[in-house]
Amino acid sequence: MRSLRSHPAYKNVKRLRDIVTVLVRHGFQPLMESLHLARLISLPLRIAVKKITREQEALTPAVRARLAMEELGPTFIKLGQILSTRPDVVPHEFIIEFLKLQDSVAPFPFKDVVAVIEEQFKRPASELFASIDETPVAAASIAQVHNAVTLSGREVAIKVQRPNIDRVVDTDIVILGFIARLAHRYIPESRLYDPVGVVEEFSGVIRREMDFTLEASYMEKFRENFAEDPRVAIPEVIWELTGRKVLTMERVSGIKVDNIARLREKGIDTRKVAHLLADTFFKQVFEHGLFHGDLHSGNIFIMDEDRLALVDFGIVGRVSPLMKQNLADILISFVSEDFEAITNIYQKMGILPEGIDRARFEREYYDIIVHYFGRPFKYVRIGELLLDYIRIAARHEIRLPRELLLFDKCIIELEGLAKLLYPEANILEEGEPYAARLYAERMKPSAFLKNAKDMASGYGEFLQKFPNDMGRVMRKIIEDRLSIDFRHRGLEDFMGEIDRSSNRLTFGIIVAALVVGSSMIIASDAAPKVMGVPVLGLIGFVIASFMGLWLAIQILRSGKF
Repeated sequence: MRSLRSHPAYKNVKRLRDIVTVLVRHGFQPLMESLHLARLISLPLRIAVKKITREQEALTPAVRARLAMEELGPTFIKLGQILSTRPDVVPHEFIIEFLKLQDSVAPFPFKDVVAVIEEQFKRPASELFASIDETPVAAASIAQVHNAVTLSGREVAIKVQRPNIDRVVDTDIVILGFIARLAHRYIPESRLYDPVGVVEEFSGVIRREMDFTLEASYMEKFRENFAEDPRVAIPEVIWELTGRKVLTMERVSGIKVDNIARLREKGIDTRKVAHLLADTFFKQVFEHGLFHGDLHSGNIFIMDEDRLALVDFGIVGRVSPLMKQNLADILISFVSEDFEAITNIYQKMGILPEGIDRARFEREYYDIIVHYFGRPFKYVRIGELLLDYIRIAARHEIRLPRELLLFDKCIIELEGLAKLLYPEANILEEGEPYAARLYAERMKPSAFLKNAKDMASGYGEFLQKFPNDMGRVMRKIIEDRLSIDFRHRGLEDFMGEIDRSSNRLTFGIIVAALVVGSSMIIASDAAPKVMGVPVLGLIGFVIASFMGLWLAIQILRSGKF
């Protein structure tokens, strides 16, 4: 396994073998063979694999993938959650299953909670908190939350990281990176979805989520943004009881946003809640440029029909001024049903590839728009439309920016919650005033003046640097130091396969030569002999037998005959 030995994953080959074994037990033997990882499967499992595959036939691949991720632990559960936000990469049926991973994590023992807290602050927990509830109020792949009371009597919630999760995640990310490179090498169709890039993005997301001081800083930023808006409550961070692995915050009370029966029991108008939810989201996007990126029901609590609380800021979206303008243009184009304008916006954003068949893309996109907007608006699901568009974009190799994908994902979540609260909710109408204000501000003379000034400054800087840059290039040419590198792409795998094939062929020739040579020695009846058989011939046959058996095992383990 030459490629594995040269990769850091080789140091964690036991964990890699465990991952491969779990995937095979859940019916993904063909995939492991395609990735050249089948050789890691134990012999008993290899013998039983056909029976396991038959048992798995009753389950869909999406269900089997979810079950495998649950068995593989926190890193893979978090990966499934991230993939559930990537309809450009993952088929719809997998997204539906991966969404179930949100609430399927078993809590870890309370003694470990105490140990993490004490290790973080180097003090006994009794010197930090008057009490901590042993039963968690929420458990997730990275951490779990416990209610507690500080020594001063303040009611708080403590988010505590799973013990040793950083080492587990580091190991799993190395292995996922290795598997992604194998997919890129051996499964050409996977390259469209950039598996290596997906793992790198996942690595960044999960590592940011594991630094609770970063989450705490974002929480404070959201508190600052909504300081003058009484409709939104953001928990206050208790900084003296917060570190990288422990986040202590003000405890907020309320009803989960999807608990419709409880909301109505309290006399809360769910229509007003739906409006509040949508309005505060678009305010985050178009006014603050910073929005909550994980709008599932466990992160939103309704305090009354005019006030909500947001928690868990592990995933946050940042919107640049230029992206704000693009999002505003897209939203206005949707509302006005100006479909051609939307394509032009994507062209302006620079995300349409050079070789795209624009006519075909526009035709497919127009068909989707007509399919949805050709019905009464109350029956339109913007979330479904966005999912369909993202899939078309993937088919045309359009790389959507992460901010746009996260925005789309939040719109899908927001629409689901809003229509649950009030079936007549219209997400586009909620966002239009913010987009229209942004559009109007851009049309002001002062905005044109500012843009012209910025452009002039940029060109001025370019003109200042140009002589020096050209001078450096010319000096390299004159001194014969200018070099151009050519890289062959895609031939490395081919050369590796030739190398492996030639090695096996050479090995087979050696075995054949030993057999022929040993046969000639036996036929010559040369001495010395054992039981009437020439010793050298006997030894040759034994060596050839062992070498042939080893070669056969290697070929069987590779899954290629």
